Amino acid sequence: MTTQAFSVGDAVRKRAGYEYPGFIVAVFTTRAGAVRYVVEADHPAFTGMLHIFNGDQLELRAGGPPA
Repeated sequence: MTTQAFSVGDAVRKRAGYEYPGFIVAVFTTRAGAVRYVVEADHPAFTGMLHIFNGDQLELRAGGPPA
């Protein structure tokens, strides 16, 4: 699977497993050189929660930047 590049403000969701829709709020590179994305949840049950993902775990979704 090819890792997709995302940008701050992109509306994304976790591809598989538990539901996690949100917005990219930060992008960083680990000391090992891997790109990671911090996603702020946009879900009624856990709005505002932050989670770190790699690009293979995420996909773009419809939606604009957070309010």
